[in-house]
Amino acid sequence: MTVVADPSFDLDLDVTSSADEAAQAWQMAENAFAAVALRPTGRHGLRAAVRTRALGDLVIDDWSTPDFEGVRTREMADAEADSVILVTVSEGRQIIETSHDALVLQPGSLALIHTGRPGRVVVPGTLVKRAIRIPMTALAPFDTGHGSPQSVVFEARDNALSTLLHDYAAGIDQYLGSMSPLEIETARNALLVLVTGLLRSAQPPPVGETSGLSFLRTRIEASIIERLPQGAIGVSELAATHNVAVRTVQRAFAESGETVRSVARRHRLAAARSDLVNTSLPIARIAVRWGFCDASHFSRQFRREFSMSPGDYRDAYAVTELTPGA
Repeated sequence: MTVVADPSFDLDLDVTSSADEAAQAWQMAENAFAAVALRPTGRHGLRAAVRTRALGDLVIDDWSTPDFEGVRTREMADAEADSVILVTVSEGRQIIETSHDALVLQPGSLALIHTGRPGRVVVPGTLVKRAIRIPMTALAPFDTGHGSPQSVVFEARDNALSTLLHDYAAGIDQYLGSMSPLEIETARNALLVLVTGLLRSAQPPPVGETSGLSFLRTRIEASIIERLPQGAIGVSELAATHNVAVRTVQRAFAESGETVRSVARRHRLAAARSDLVNTSLPIARIAVRWGFCDASHFSRQFRREFSMSPGDYRDAYAVTELTPGA
C-alpha cells in the first residue's frame, strides 16, 4: 500500500486494550506501511500510538512504540511495491540488520531505507519516530543515480542536504490540513528533490565493469521512457538499438534487482499519475498515451500501485480543474 485513501488515520492503543487487540491492531498498522512480523520483547506488549496521513502518493507515519523485534522476510519484501522509507527518530533507537549492512537510527539521525531487502528490526526501548514511505514510482522521474537506492544513515547535520531534508520532514505535516492540491503536489515534489539529491550524494562512483553497465543502463532507461506510448517494450529491441546482447541488457538491470519490464511499468505509472494531477486529459486518453492496453488495464495497475482508482486519485489531488466533458 502506498496511498492512504483517508489522509488521517490514528491508532492509539492504551492500557484498556487487551494484549491480543493491541497486537492485532498494531500489526495491521505496521503491515499497511511495510510488512514486518512483530514480537514484543518487554512487559508493555504491543501498546503503541500511530498517526498516518498522506502527501499525495507519499505516506507519513508517526510512531510511538515500546521495545520489540521484527522480521521482514524475502516473501514480504517481494510482495510489496518497491519503496524508500525516510526515517527520523526523536526518542530511542532502532536497529535494522540485513545481509548487507546494519543501520542504527537514533535522535539526530536521518535514514533512507530501501524496502527491497529482507532483514531484522530491533527496538531496545521506547521509540518515537517519523517515517515517510516513498514508492519508487514517485522517484521514477528523478535521477537517483546508478542502480537501486541503497539504505544509508546520515547525521541530520552531516551536510546541507541532510539538514534541509531532516527539517523539512519534521515540519511538513503541520501544513497538510490547510494545503490546496497545488500546494500538496509542490510540497511532495520538493521532498522528492531533496531525497534524490541525498541518495545521489551517498553513492560511490561505479568502477570497472559496473561503470560500463551503469552507463548502459542509463542509456537504455532513456530509450524506455521515449518508447512508453508504444506499448510493450521488448528486451531484444532495446538490445538491437544499443548494439549489445540481450543478456547484457538483462545484466544492466539485474545489478539493481530490476528488469526492463518493472522499470517500464514504474515510468508508465509515474507519467500517468502526473497527467491525472496536472492535466484535464480524460482517463482513457491517459491510458492510451502511456502505453496501457486500455482504461481498464490502466485502472487495475494504478489501483495496485496507489491503492486508489485513477478517478479517486484525481478527485483528491488534481491541480488542474477538469474542463467540461473531460
